Amino acid sequence: MFVSAASHARHAASRPRQARQDRVKIATPLCGCASHVPISLNHKFNFLTLSKTFKPNALLSVGIRPHALATLVCSKKLLSEAFGAGIVPSNARSIQTSTTTSLNGHRFSRSARKLSFLGIRNYFSGLERRAKRHNHELLVVRRVQFSVSCPSRGSAQALLRTPTHLSTPAEDHYVGNHVLRPLSQRFDWRLRATSRINRTQPLEGQRHRRYVKRVIPPHIRVREGEPFFEQIQAYNEHFLPLLESEQTQDEEVLRERLSTWSLLRLQEEGYTLTGLSAFWMGAPKFGRPVASFSLGPGIDLPEHRFENGTQVLVSRFDPLQEPPRRGSVLNSTASQLRIVFEEKFEDELDGCWRLDIGRSNIVFIRMREAISRFHQDPQALEDPLLISPPDNQFILHGTHLRDVLLRSFSPDSPSLHVPLQPPDEVEYVPRGRLEHDSREVREHGGAFKEDMHIQSWARRYSQVNPIVIDGDPVLEGLNATQIRAIALMIGERISLVQGPPGTGKTRTIIEAVKLLKAHFEVHHPLLVCTYTNVAVDNLVEGFAAAGVKPLRVGFAAKIKSSLHEYTLEAKLEAHPLKPKVDQLVKEQENVERKLEGLESRIITAEKSGSEKLSSMRTAVTIAERQVLAVRAKLYALHQEMLNDIISAADVICTTCITSASAALNILDFPVVFLDEASMSTEPASLIPLMRGSQHVALIGDHKQLPPVITSREAQLNGLGISLFERLTEEGIVPSIMLDVQYRMHPSISRFPSSEFYDFALQDGTLDSAGSIHPMLLPPLSSHLEQNVLTGHRPSVVFIDHGGGETSKDRGVVNWNEAHIVCSIIEDLLLQNEDLQGANIGVIAPYAAQISLLSRLLNTDAKYHRRFESTLGGHRMMQLGSIEVKTVDGFQGREKDVIIFSTVRNNTSGYIGFLADRRRLNVGLTRAKRGLFVVGSIGTLKAGWVGKGRLGESPAKLSKGAEAWRRYANYLLEGNMVMTLSGDRLREVLYGHAPKATSS
Repeated sequence: MFVSAASHARHAASRPRQARQDRVKIATPLCGCASHVPISLNHKFNFLTLSKTFKPNALLSVGIRPHALATLVCSKKLLSEAFGAGIVPSNARSIQTSTTTSLNGHRFSRSARKLSFLGIRNYFSGLERRAKRHNHELLVVRRVQFSVSCPSRGSAQALLRTPTHLSTPAEDHYVGNHVLRPLSQRFDWRLRATSRINRTQPLEGQRHRRYVKRVIPPHIRVREGEPFFEQIQAYNEHFLPLLESEQTQDEEVLRERLSTWSLLRLQEEGYTLTGLSAFWMGAPKFGRPVASFSLGPGIDLPEHRFENGTQVLVSRFDPLQEPPRRGSVLNSTASQLRIVFEEKFEDELDGCWRLDIGRSNIVFIRMREAISRFHQDPQALEDPLLISPPDNQFILHGTHLRDVLLRSFSPDSPSLHVPLQPPDEVEYVPRGRLEHDSREVREHGGAFKEDMHIQSWARRYSQVNPIVIDGDPVLEGLNATQIRAIALMIGERISLVQGPPGTGKTRTIIEAVKLLKAHFEVHHPLLVCTYTNVAVDNLVEGFAAAGVKPLRVGFAAKIKSSLHEYTLEAKLEAHPLKPKVDQLVKEQENVERKLEGLESRIITAEKSGSEKLSSMRTAVTIAERQVLAVRAKLYALHQEMLNDIISAADVICTTCITSASAALNILDFPVVFLDEASMSTEPASLIPLMRGSQHVALIGDHKQLPPVITSREAQLNGLGISLFERLTEEGIVPSIMLDVQYRMHPSISRFPSSEFYDFALQDGTLDSAGSIHPMLLPPLSSHLEQNVLTGHRPSVVFIDHGGGETSKDRGVVNWNEAHIVCSIIEDLLLQNEDLQGANIGVIAPYAAQISLLSRLLNTDAKYHRRFESTLGGHRMMQLGSIEVKTVDGFQGREKDVIIFSTVRNNTSGYIGFLADRRRLNVGLTRAKRGLFVVGSIGTLKAGWVGKGRLGESPAKLSKGAEAWRRYANYLLEGNMVMTLSGDRLREVLYGHAPKATSS
């Protein structure tokens, strides 16, 4: 593209809102000629808004910086073209003419280039000084001082590209009282990633930096007649009542449990602990007080549900009869719970305390706030004319993707926020519809739309047969579909990546982030969010192993202890300014104690009528001002520390809910990767997107677990439909499906591939010769009979038994099945010395069965003696590492061996809650080497579901029942069902069992 300096100036003046930042060839008219000559072939330029009253020359009008200009025109090839084009001022031209070096041959002596550089730099620096002195409306950009002895093409590029360790501090904006428009967008694609700078001096040596003051923008509401008004109205009318219904139901569940359950039942189910003593811990955790609760020294707590991060109600007797204190579980041991609070109680901790599992409404507050931010336009918030003083900056609220996210809510859109097909249909969203090119208008682009290096790579590698050129990054260990998914994620402003079980969703995200930061070194901050803390921790581990610098943001109690060094809290503790913060904290405490003393003395003086009352009140005022001053210093230091830490990270990792944390207000996040997007409700998915996002990748699988909804009304009206699922159904956002699984033995993946993915899921666990990797060979087990013809053991078996189910409260348990599960575990640990307890997982659909299994494996005295007799004391210790969870607890997880307890066993064939097709998919795809399904084959073949859960229609639930029937027939046809009855069943129930008979 060729544009003259004058025409570009007119263009910039006519469109002041748009900052032109393209990599272009600049051409200016030759002196007295109408032709154009290119000045630069591939340099990156920083365009400047044209001055309205000051136009010193054509070159300055296109906004090339004085220092960069001097280097540019003095580089070997470009100097001659610059003088020939007639854009260098006359006194700079005289410098050229005074030298003896010939320009035509593009060969210059070192001294000539240096003289030209210094002369041109000083000339343009003088122009800027005169512009400021005469109050011309010329934006003077930050000066980058370099000592360049020999400007060359290499140094020109260094000067034209602003060093990123100076990109965080505020830029200088001059000229009287005018608020001037910045040179570029908030995140300039030409800048290098701050986290990739090799700092030449430690942080404590860079304390004299001035940072942009970031301000929360005013609340704006789109008015009638303005763009998106009708869509936002429809969106609010749809989701806000559903959130209200869900929150009401959430609170009702807690209230009903506390009001209707007996104290004994609350204790047995693990929701309540009583008779606890407590004391305050010596050191606060991250500035918040921590109390330890226990039954007494060395006394273990009973079985409970208080996990790290659980919200807790603390009361003396009953949280419904007295206002409870609220806290969160920081960590726990066998004998104590440590609870962190916002502040200390006024009461002493003496006496007995009661702990109840509570609920937090912060989730609903943040989801409503995210919805309200649809009114904000982040592009408008970047306009510096909206804020004063000019060195302030609005925190970006809203998203650039309103047109995509609100498409279904347009009055002209035929699509409603309901599934196009029932989620349990076998043909639900076939792959041909899932995988397609962009149907968006490409002119919108994304965060990397102006970086042709990234765009070139993304467009080439999005093809089935990519064009490879020299310099392309090597992505080792990825298959072709994963590489295409990465190209889609970084090349499109919004994209969907469906990842069936074991296809490497996490690996794909890690490699995409690594590509952007380590290879392309993009300046944009990257935010990676997931629905669960476990998934966030898995990503942090992967990033760290891949050489990417992650920052884990979240509640410390919910973060894996091995990842502490990557947490925000750990980096704040290690920051060079931490001693100064500690000093200010002590100073604040001293002043506050002094203030408390003065206030108590004033009360005494008022009663006695002391003459010193006036001076004491003056002292109180002074002390209050001191407290405010210290708090202001602490806040400023904390912000500076956060700026250092967040800017030094490649990627910020957190959950969707925690992404609204105030600590992240230091930066805006134009690029967001949202993992587990199909498990999160749409309002929850909006939270990380409403930080100024303009480039979003959603990764998930709508054929696995959906969002968990407790309200019947909210479920029926679509709150359980994730943003990922809705956009998938629309069929417009570009998407792709990962199609090679690396987790499961082929015999484990065969049925899920046919039932849920229309045979599109391929096995990556076979080598070129068709052999299975040795690490995936089935374990030794009395229940896995070796095939006489092939000599192979199966990886899948269904243990069929006749033990009936029983009801317990509102749940279902199956005692015989629990005993069979324990026998299978015992047999596996006995026959496989290399199999650890941490590699075994037990899945059950009902909480009552989970409690029963956990008790038998860990606390039951009879089973303790049995395991000690058969396994020995050392081997028995592995039982404590076995995870027993519901299907939801294993989403995104994998184990070498999975034992799936189906529980349901009745003559009517009723399977109820089990008839959930997506939960069946998750349950069958967690195992790598061996899958043991325990239940009644007859009950599952009948598959009657009744009225269903949360008002779901029998027709809808019957799709899940049909899937169970097909699975039962698949097992029977493959001779994978083993029946336990009579003496053999008794041997399994009451001792280490021999092999059972095949059905």
